[in-house]
Amino acid sequence: MKLIDVKPEDLSLSPDLVRSGSAKSFEDRLRASVDEIGIAEPLKVAATPEGSYLVIDGSLRLRAVLAIREKDPTRFPTIPAYLLDYDLRYEIRFQSDIYQDLLPSQIATLVEHLHKSENVRKIDIARYIGISPATLRNYTGLGRLMERGGLPARVVELMDVGVFPSSNPYAWLRLTDAGIERVLRERFAKDADPEAWVGEMIDAARLGGNERYPLKYIEMVTAALPAEYYHSGEDVRAIKRDLGLRRAAGQRTHLAFQQARSHLSQVSKESSEPVLVTAAHAFDNYLARLL
Repeated sequence: MKLIDVKPEDLSLSPDLVRSGSAKSFEDRLRASVDEIGIAEPLKVAATPEGSYLVIDGSLRLRAVLAIREKDPTRFPTIPAYLLDYDLRYEIRFQSDIYQDLLPSQIATLVEHLHKSENVRKIDIARYIGISPATLRNYTGLGRLMERGGLPARVVELMDVGVFPSSNPYAWLRLTDAGIERVLRERFAKDADPEAWVGEMIDAARLGGNERYPLKYIEMVTAALPAEYYHSGEDVRAIKRDLGLRRAAGQRTHLAFQQARSHLSQVSKESSEPVLVTAAHAFDNYLARLL
């Protein structure tokens, strides 16, 4: 996939590629997020025969941008997007729908079934549903929480309804069942019964409640317990291995980007070809945004 910057006016929508609908509260939260931090996940687009770009995935993000530009036309002169094959637009849309329409617990169950029962490699599963290997590892973590049952599985239910973020299940996995019980009781349920609190939060969320806990808070409260509330031995080694893979991947990518920028800087200074210098500058700016 090639990452490009596209002018909003060059983007078009097709009714058969747009999702049928979404809750207004979700669109409001998405618009607020885009307004504050920009487009975190680029759109997926395809070049049309007419010369414009068809949005395959990202219609809600585009609507958020257009709403912001109505108030301030100077915002978002371009939008980042992955350029994909026009002939594969329906296949890509289908893959995105599979990922977006399933709950975190359902994706975790699907991943484990495909891997264990159908012998599909996890890296291939990630490619099929259009997510990164790191994100797929998160679903493996969710699967482990569900296998433990009890309050660990109830934590995943809270992720399904959006009360807890599902982006770092290892924050919970490192805890024993007693550790999870203590965190829920002291940090969330205000010393009430954790099981009852979980049920109340799930019911409220399904009725439109907007109680949400940010990832940084989850990581903070799950990291502040006495040692006896954390797993030891093979369990913790497995969790650390997963976390280490994620960190190592990020460090390798960061180092590779730095090396690439160094080479691009050398090209910009030493090349006598204007086109090559311009391309090096553009690519360097792109890498700078990713670091």
